[in-house]
Amino acid sequence: MPSAREQIRALVRSGDTFDQPARELRELQLDAAREAFAAHRERIPLLRTRAEESGVHGIESPDDLVPLLFSHTSYKSYPLSLITGGRWDRLLRWYTTVSVVEPGDVDVEGVTDIDEWTDRVTAAGHRPYITSGTSGKVSFLNCDAGDLSFLHDILENLTCWPDPLPPEQTRRGYLLAPASGPMRSIDGYRWHADVFARPGETRLLTEDPMRVSELMSSALLRRRMAEGTATPQEISSFEAASGAREEELGAAVAQIVDDIAGHRTEPLLIAGMNNQQFTLIQALRAQGVPDGSLHPDTLVLSGGGNKNGVLPDDYQQQFAAFYDGVRRVRSYGMTELQGSCLACESGNYHVPPWVIPLVLDEPGEKLLNTEQGVVEGRFAFLDVSLEGRWGGLISGDRVLVDFSSCDCGRTGPTVLPDIRRYGDLGGEDKITCAATLDSYVRGMIHG
Repeated sequence: MPSAREQIRALVRSGDTFDQPARELRELQLDAAREAFAAHRERIPLLRTRAEESGVHGIESPDDLVPLLFSHTSYKSYPLSLITGGRWDRLLRWYTTVSVVEPGDVDVEGVTDIDEWTDRVTAAGHRPYITSGTSGKVSFLNCDAGDLSFLHDILENLTCWPDPLPPEQTRRGYLLAPASGPMRSIDGYRWHADVFARPGETRLLTEDPMRVSELMSSALLRRRMAEGTATPQEISSFEAASGAREEELGAAVAQIVDDIAGHRTEPLLIAGMNNQQFTLIQALRAQGVPDGSLHPDTLVLSGGGNKNGVLPDDYQQQFAAFYDGVRRVRSYGMTELQGSCLACESGNYHVPPWVIPLVLDEPGEKLLNTEQGVVEGRFAFLDVSLEGRWGGLISGDRVLVDFSSCDCGRTGPTVLPDIRRYGDLGGEDKITCAATLDSYVRGMIHG
């Protein structure tokens, strides 16, 4: 008989993925949580330590999961000096505390930079997805081959749910992204093109790969510029390089704009983060392409939120107006989740069955879940599908979760559209367990 985790993963192929009987699903999820805990406890040192310190020896209820959750900062809890100083063996040691990777799995001999380090991890059968870091540090989130396969199943079976698109290669593709790089969005866009775009008809923003080293060094220099510690020469070199890069990407966007304008009467695939999408929309409007004029079978993928308020407050309304009448993926998610919470006809985000939602108080200490009604708090979860790392995480998001049936008629829980970052609500975004977790990780690295 399939395990509980296998049964839940299989729901991605069912016709009612987001509408399972609530009581039966909760029982199956709890069994899957037990399996995930047993599988990861001995392989991931940070989880084992959390379990020992909190006295959790088994999962009897969702409350038992709370002490086992990692902070969203746990996956960038390495000292930055390990990268700037080229201590690749120590960085690997850190990585093995938060993932199923074993120290002997990866050969770091002769590594020269962080890009080569991520390539070595990938060559060993893992995929270290990163999240962008404005502080200069990025998160490294380990996936294994099973996780990548499951992600592909999600996009092939659930793209544009609740009316999923058939996996047909019928569109001309535009990916507002680099050719490659260890980001889930880049892989996701490429996989969507493989499934939904005509072979040989996908254009990229750039043929160059995304380099983690450039991403981190740019973020670090911006931070030093804000602090007033960057030298004039560093600022001058940065501005020159940024200007050249901006000019190059501007020319690439202009070519894509011309191509979209010339093919807008046929089905298209347009994928890119929100800031790239906004730039594209403004350029298409400037060329005289009216709102709502793209072919109705066009598929649009976007994401990334509005970090640091770089987009206007009404950017989502502008997206909806320009892409009126096309197929859009509407979701709430993050790189730490397999797939996303997808929006139904009522505009609420349905939590996928492989994710156990855990609404916590602001410090991340107390579970607020209920069987019925709406609960406000910090979004946390256990993703039982993950194999390359522990799927329990406390996010930085303040959410409203409705545990009742949705207005669309499907069972809950659903995340309501009013989602905010605690860091944007004033004050500091502090999670009680974060300092403890970071202290333990530092001890493991230097011990």
